[in-house]
Amino acid sequence: MLLYRTALERLGPDAVRVGHRVAGYRNDEGGVTAFVETRDGQRKEIAGRLLIAADGLHSAVRAQMHPGQPPIQWGGAILWRGTTPGVPIRSGASFVGVGSLRHRVVLYPISPPDPATGLATINWIAEITVDNSDGWTQGDWNRRVSVDDFIQHFEGWNYDWLDVPAMLRGAKEVFEYPMIDRDPVPTWVDGRVTLLGDAAHVMYPVGSNGASQAIVDARVLGAAVLAHGATPAALDAYNDQLCADISALVLRNRGAGPFGILGLVDERCGGVFDDIEKVIPAAEREAFMARYKAAAGFAIDALNASPPTIAPGARVRGA
Repeated sequence: MLLYRTALERLGPDAVRVGHRVAGYRNDEGGVTAFVETRDGQRKEIAGRLLIAADGLHSAVRAQMHPGQPPIQWGGAILWRGTTPGVPIRSGASFVGVGSLRHRVVLYPISPPDPATGLATINWIAEITVDNSDGWTQGDWNRRVSVDDFIQHFEGWNYDWLDVPAMLRGAKEVFEYPMIDRDPVPTWVDGRVTLLGDAAHVMYPVGSNGASQAIVDARVLGAAVLAHGATPAALDAYNDQLCADISALVLRNRGAGPFGILGLVDERCGGVFDDIEKVIPAAEREAFMARYKAAAGFAIDALNASPPTIAPGARVRGA
């Protein structure tokens, strides 16, 4: 709702139209036309200078731009997600993974602790990997489920610093998702049309960089429009800067991203150890994570030293 309210505030009350979907497009002389379908069955043609397609996993614009794209790819991983009040651990803002590549829980706080209770909102993801030879048979790409549908996979995960079953049972709502992506496409641009967010690069959420990358997309595209105006040249500059590198990231995330380190632990000691330094020394752990952060654009020092992608107050002239 924050994004929706901000869009209305900055762009005006008619900027967001609910109950509409883009079904396709046509590049025209000096512009582009979007074919729009409404919830009540109307069909409209809306003309503009550019079309930015942020229409998600099932993007109709991407399907038209790349009609030969393969189907959605599911590697067998199933996620259950929820939020539970809890005490933040380690640094108080740590991203924690417990388990193995094929059977794990990830948790991190998404709010500051309540001063009265000391409890923060802990976002958690529970995950298993199963045989995917029959494909995803549940039908829904996300659905609300009961914790009793999957808690058996995590019973006994009790530690002196974390009670996983209690955390899972503490969620008011739980949603199930297959972990899916699409094969990368060679370009996100067709004339005056470009893809953004999941329409461009839906990826496994193993590094918390799915939604984050959509935000980066928007900033880079905004900067390109500032530099080139609302023109195809802006779309080409955006595509040149991001498409190849983010396509590589989509494939890298299939290899478990930062959780690949759990695979190393399994390979070296079967996941059982008394001293992690004897399995993976701190220097090796830090180098592993640094490589992923650099590839995913999460290198803290580089990010903090970078100037703003878009200067405060910048506006597109003549828009």
